[in-house]
Amino acid sequence: MKKVTFLILALVAFQSKAIDLGSLDTTFSNDGVSDGWDITGEPGFHRYGSAVLVDSQGRVYVAGTFDYEVNGYTEKAVHLDRYLANGQPDASFGTSGTKNFYIPPAATNQFEYSLVLGPSDSIFLGYSRLYCVTGNECHSDIRVYYLDSTGNEIDSITIPFDLGGTWDRNDDNISDMVYIPTLNRLAIAAEVERGGANDTDFGVAVVVVDGTTGALSLDTAFSADGKEVCYFDQGATNDTDRARAIVYNWLQGSVVVGGTVFEGNGIGGDGTNLAFCEFSLSDGNLLRKWSTQTDPDVADEREYLSDMVYVVDAVDNGGIITLTSGIIVAATLPGAGDVQMTDFGLTKFTLGATNWERNPDFGPDSTGIVTTNFNWFFTDTDDYVSEMILESEGSTILLAGTANWDNQGFPNSVSVLARYTYSGILDTNWGIGKSGKAVSPLSPYLSGKYWESAESIAVDPNTEEIYIAGWSYDGLNFKSIIANFINDQIFGDNFDF
Repeated sequence: MKKVTFLILALVAFQSKAIDLGSLDTTFSNDGVSDGWDITGEPGFHRYGSAVLVDSQGRVYVAGTFDYEVNGYTEKAVHLDRYLANGQPDASFGTSGTKNFYIPPAATNQFEYSLVLGPSDSIFLGYSRLYCVTGNECHSDIRVYYLDSTGNEIDSITIPFDLGGTWDRNDDNISDMVYIPTLNRLAIAAEVERGGANDTDFGVAVVVVDGTTGALSLDTAFSADGKEVCYFDQGATNDTDRARAIVYNWLQGSVVVGGTVFEGNGIGGDGTNLAFCEFSLSDGNLLRKWSTQTDPDVADEREYLSDMVYVVDAVDNGGIITLTSGIIVAATLPGAGDVQMTDFGLTKFTLGATNWERNPDFGPDSTGIVTTNFNWFFTDTDDYVSEMILESEGSTILLAGTANWDNQGFPNSVSVLARYTYSGILDTNWGIGKSGKAVSPLSPYLSGKYWESAESIAVDPNTEEIYIAGWSYDGLNFKSIIANFINDQIFGDNFDF
């Protein structure tokens, strides 16, 4: 046994030096150049990557908006690309690895897409579609396609909330989706417009997925029309409640919608807070709602929720083990360095006897809040989180987003990643210089600037390779990006106890 242990440790030590975890995997390539990423788009037209997903066979999906020409006019449609693990388009999917959907996305919401894996590697694709009553009287509704593993459409559904009263206040924009296989349900979070100029609410819709035919229909057991709303209005001050994520709480049989709300707290009276609404899946009742408004006031109250994951922790109560629900939240928070900057943020809430409470044991100190900043070209950056994932073995958390800075009047941005242990500590066995952070510019350095954004992150369930989708600007047009990063779990854990 001692000899086996020595060989394993020697192998780990050797490969740890040889592999820079969080760096681009250069075996992933479509153009014959081993670069670890692929940029797609047609000259003269914009194309964006907004959501990424990896199925059980290691096939990588990228969804987003693209422009095309019809009779001299530029129109918008939706692309869904599928790549093989080596970076080549999957020729068995659609046309040369791409399926297009020509019910147009809403121009004001073109970055909000959601991809969710269904049974047997089926796919749910959700976005906000443009719906025109007449002429230019248009608004957005939620559109969901259900596709089998070959890309064939099983069914689709359009979901309008339409609570604003007039066509110009009826924008319903998708935020996130979660599929619940044990219930054959798809729960959808949305940002729903109301009648006031700045009035938006959290919306949730629950869709029944027929276990035999795959037909989609709104769940009338959840509510009469399968939809509910929740809000944190502040009267005439500002009623903007922006939903951003949704998780399934299987211990309580509920879904939790998270987002950002304006509540006017803080020393400057301009506080935006993390906020949450929990709905019973059986009858749509609002079980709990809470926000971070009650936190002590500080000079900078900017909090912007980006994503959430649901977790279950085993708690030892005097020898009796109980299961406790938790939500880990990724957010953009006030900067720890320059007070005008923002950083990656993580926090965790745990469900107590009756209410959700921030968990002070999460992170490196007793606040329960983690912030991480990136410095690029020796400059403090504005860092914005896009999405997060909890890796399949449940021991590490990955955040993807964008670091932004000003370069002599030119806006610059690059894609960035950060990796944490389950307890919220930066993983110092991963990233640049074992910092827990990775910065990998994917677009060419043009005219003194980078300009790109990481919009979504996914992990291969078998190899734990990381994929991000986003966009870059080439000086004329925006292009869709898919990138692949090394992330071998054997080297990934930071042994914090």
